[in-house]
Amino acid sequence: MSDRARFITALETEHAAFEEFVGVLEAESAALAGNDIDALPALAHAKSDKVVQLSRLFEERRTYLRAAGFEADRTGMAQWMIAEGGADGARLSKLWSSLLERAAHAQKLNEANGALIETRLRFNQSALAALQAAAQNTAGYGPDGSTTLATGRSGRDFGTA
Repeated sequence: MSDRARFITALETEHAAFEEFVGVLEAESAALAGNDIDALPALAHAKSDKVVQLSRLFEERRTYLRAAGFEADRTGMAQWMIAEGGADGARLSKLWSSLLERAAHAQKLNEANGALIETRLRFNQSALAALQAAAQNTAGYGPDGSTTLATGRSGRDFGTA
C-alpha cells in the first residue's frame, strides 16, 4: 500500500474515531442529564481512550503532511487535497469536511458536558456545606442533663442549599 493510500485510510480511521468519540460524549450527556452517575466512570474511561486514539491519529496526519512538504494544519491539508486528490479528490474533500464537522461537534458536546459537570459539582459542594453547617448546629445534653444547641455557624443555612 502506498503512503498516499495509508494516509487516506488513516483519515477514514480518524473520521470513524471522531464518530465514536461523539457517541461517547452523547452518552455522557445523557447520563449527566438523567443523573445516571454510575455510568460516568465507564464513560470517562471510554472518553479518555478515544482522546488518546484521536491524538495519535492527529499526530500521524501531521507527520504525513510535513513529510509530503505541506504545513501540518488545515491549510496544509487543503493544499494536499488540491495537489494529491486526483480522481478521488471530491470524496477526500467530503471526508475532510465531515471530519472537521465531527471535531467541532465533539468540541461543543465536550464543553456542554463540562458545564453540566461544573454545575453538578457546585450543587454538590453547596449541599455538602449545608449539611456540614447543620451538623454543627446539633442538639446535645449538658452535664446537668439539660438540652443545649451547638451553634458553630459556618457555611450556608440548611434551607438554602
